[in-house]
Amino acid sequence: MEFLKSIGIAGFMFFLIKGILWLVLFALIYFGVIKEERIKQIKSKINIFKRKPESK
Repeated sequence: MEFLKSIGIAGFMFFLIKGILWLVLFALIYFGVIKEERIKQIKSKINIFKRKPESK
């Protein structure tokens, strides 16, 4: 209970909504509403910090 008091209601709501959105995303992928290939495309565009292999 101390943890909830320290982050406050805004922090609690942030993590609650974030968790629910992850569950919704996984459910949409599972039921085929969103194709897994499309998620991989989006992930590759977002992943800007990934190091590219150096060519010799």
